[in-house]
Amino acid sequence: MPNGPAGDPALWIDVPDEGHSVLLDAGDLRRIPNRKLLRVSRVVVTHTHMDHFSGFDHLLRRALSREEELVVTGPPGFLHSMQSKLAAYSWNLIEHYPLRLVVEEVDGDRVRSVLHAAPAGLRAEPLPARPFESTIHAERGYTMRVTSLDHGIPVLGVVLDETEHLSVNKDRLLQMGLVPGPWLAELKLAARRRRPGDTRIDATAAEGEQRRFRLDRLTDELLFRTPGQKIGYFTDLRDTEENRRRVVDLAAGVDLMICEAVFLDSDRELAAERNHLTARQAGRLAREAGARRLAPFHFSPRYSDREHELMEEAAAAFGGPVIELPAGPSATET
Repeated sequence: MPNGPAGDPALWIDVPDEGHSVLLDAGDLRRIPNRKLLRVSRVVVTHTHMDHFSGFDHLLRRALSREEELVVTGPPGFLHSMQSKLAAYSWNLIEHYPLRLVVEEVDGDRVRSVLHAAPAGLRAEPLPARPFESTIHAERGYTMRVTSLDHGIPVLGVVLDETEHLSVNKDRLLQMGLVPGPWLAELKLAARRRRPGDTRIDATAAEGEQRRFRLDRLTDELLFRTPGQKIGYFTDLRDTEENRRRVVDLAAGVDLMICEAVFLDSDRELAAERNHLTARQAGRLAREAGARRLAPFHFSPRYSDREHELMEEAAAAFGGPVIELPAGPSATET
């Protein structure tokens, strides 16, 4: 979370074995290095309040020369919001760029989408609508699900489910005389895709030469398979029974719940007026969802130098581990 718990919402999540990353919200993105932004393949904009959406131009500018498609999903009305944003610029030279920008909006039981292709002048080309229940994207490494929440306007809550987590036995790697390198990503990808056991993998030895192994041997010797992590991201929602039900249904059993805690509970009337959660309400919501850990964020600037009070209040209501996602170019990795 580049801006810390009190800055503009934006969460960069790396999917290292797949070679790309996901961005949840697009507030100020300047602290995320360009090399990380260029890995982003999917963005979910929970809603188009400025602090959640103003940084998208920064991402778009860096993505213009990318060959890979960029998919951006938002709540009802998002197609119009994105088209208006794009229309604010002059694109007379854009035909020379390869950008393919797919924009989606989740509205009721449908996902509507359009393609803005640079060679076509970024004009909106409608794509077929598809039915929607909760999943907006699924691939080998993870599944992304969303739900609609009430903030006075529709807002998307998001959960990412990692398919499985693959880690390397570093002690065994050393015992086999091998060293880390790009070949480990190739090994993980082959294992995740369940390629045949006799698939050959070229590993780098400590002396620098390449040694060839069967995939099934390296998988047995070097890889630990564990259940994937589950991350929930919830921001800008009022404390209502329907919102709580929707969050709990989507986020049940998450390993990490990243949830707004904008106000102290002593200011709960102000929180209700602004359609936000208090830290106590955030902690209670995470407890009801059965989250393993809670990361409160989106603190109101009125509590500058008092952020510890928000953390403590959320922790007391949650009754479990509460962490602070650091500011800067770090990321959450699935």
